[in-house]
Amino acid sequence: MSRRLFNLTIKNFFLLIYFNHKLKTMARNDSISFEERYNFAYKFLLKYHKDMKINLHVYGDILIPSDIGCMYVGNHQGRNDCLSVLTAIKNHPASFVVDDKRSHTILFKNICDCFMAKRIKFDDLRSQIQVYNEMAVEIDAGRSFILFPEAGYKDNKNELQEFHTACLKPIYKSKCPIIPFVLYDSWRVFGEKGVKKVDVLCYILDPIYYEDYKDLNKNELSLLIKGKIQDKLNEIKKS
Repeated sequence: MSRRLFNLTIKNFFLLIYFNHKLKTMARNDSISFEERYNFAYKFLLKYHKDMKINLHVYGDILIPSDIGCMYVGNHQGRNDCLSVLTAIKNHPASFVVDDKRSHTILFKNICDCFMAKRIKFDDLRSQIQVYNEMAVEIDAGRSFILFPEAGYKDNKNELQEFHTACLKPIYKSKCPIIPFVLYDSWRVFGEKGVKKVDVLCYILDPIYYEDYKDLNKNELSLLIKGKIQDKLNEIKKS
């Protein structure tokens, strides 16, 4: 456990016990809407960033379409990414995709259950197909998801890795808007020692609509998204 996370745990020990219990209770209650779950968790996301000494700077969130299911697709920096993106899109609740093997730890299990996360067994093709089909149906119904095509949990240090194209299947099935996003320096939260404040940047880019990608295959769409993310990364590095 990093010193930053250790300090957070000690400072909020009893609050985390309450939070974990509340998440577990909400996840078991089907009458509680996804929006209610998200709004409850959002207060703790804000406290998480404050106590972890993360200054989250969000740009472009005005570009996110309202009242429509979409897929947020961005670069993977490390273990802090999903929490920062969930916080950045505060007015547009979304769920996320997670590796099944990593989704059953204390607290994180209940976070996944409460957010109705999609658990994928990446070594099981049938599991992947089933989950991607479920996502397409839920996106059609108005649900949004956060997706990291690079996968993995390494600290990528603002460098793009290979994009896995199989995860783009729900996008084609649902014909939903794609919202590219760029994280910068998120890897530093767990990738650096110490507890100094960390500035994490999250840029929401222009949406890519179905009309823009309907004639592209998965490899071409992957290159389009990756290119937009890389261009923004280059721009940030130069500034």
